[in-house]
Amino acid sequence: MKLSIITATYNRSMQLASTALPSIQSQTDRNFEWIVINDGANPDTRDIINSIKARADFSISYIEMEHPDPCSGFGLCYARNLGLDAAGGDIVSYLDDDNSIAPEFVASMRQYFEQHPNIRYSMARQQRRRDVIRNGSVIRQGKPFVSPSNCCSLQQLLWQQEIFDSNGFVHYRSNAARWNPRFQVFADYEYLLQCACIWGEGGFGFNDNILVNYIQSSSGIIGSSSYEQWASELLLIVANADNYLVLQNNAIERLEQLAAAYSNKAQISLTPKAFALLPI
Repeated sequence: MKLSIITATYNRSMQLASTALPSIQSQTDRNFEWIVINDGANPDTRDIINSIKARADFSISYIEMEHPDPCSGFGLCYARNLGLDAAGGDIVSYLDDDNSIAPEFVASMRQYFEQHPNIRYSMARQQRRRDVIRNGSVIRQGKPFVSPSNCCSLQQLLWQQEIFDSNGFVHYRSNAARWNPRFQVFADYEYLLQCACIWGEGGFGFNDNILVNYIQSSSGIIGSSSYEQWASELLLIVANADNYLVLQNNAIERLEQLAAAYSNKAQISLTPKAFALLPI
């Protein structure tokens, strides 16, 4: 069973080289391919991949794409869909350029799917931290925590009682969903909803191993978003609930309540609390 790891990167060649790349190179199991989508065709990113491709002892597929007009949707989703089109593995995973995976990630996930033949999609636990950045420097480093909690259920993820993130998320390539560029803050969550609709609750498995190191920053997608954006994207999911049959009435009510809470917070501050800047 081969694993395809998809990394979409947009003008962050240094992040790619310093964070994602070393963790890819350190994998103890080499039965994987790395698919890099250079969103915007950044020349430095191209040079980095070209410099390692010839001597790498694992397969690397490199794709360039024109960065889409923001009005047409979220570029990361378009890039990940290109990665899915190019993937040749039995199972697929995702790694952002500013995050890293443990050396045993490939080995652990391949073994997990081989030992659980009924599982079609799974996530590993993450070592997470939330940092506040100003002028390119970390001015407040968050306290590390592990997420999701041990023995997390699919319902907890769907109800947003636990954090779902696509870094380290693995699913079968066959019959896979497509990433929806209408979503940005909740692109990962919306993709999980699609997977749950395709493969059901019985197809979900939770790998209790901590296999991802995730640093969320105030300059990233979530950190630079607003509570109002959070509310509007959740309400978009609610408005299209017929597309997500896995969401029953109680779950829809839960999302509506969360959207209302985010709207109320937006009246006080647009910036999510974890990323509020310190006074100068």
